Amino acid sequence: MDDHTMQVYNYMKSLSDQNGYAPTVRQTAQQLQLDESEVEKSIQKMQQMGKIVVTEIPAKSIIEFAD
Repeated sequence: MDDHTMQVYNYMKSLSDQNGYAPTVRQTAQQLQLDESEVEKSIQKMQQMGKIVVTEIPAKSIIEFAD
């Protein structure tokens, strides 16, 4: 995993463990001072690696951690 992807994973996993749900792309980008497009690329990489499962529903996405 590259550095941005690892940062995004750790941040989102931490908040998911605390709150029961992952933060939004916008929240993650703001917190990590990244572009939203970088966060989206990282999420796609994590999906391809099997680290997360993203369920798309109208007007919302649900991210679940596989580990």
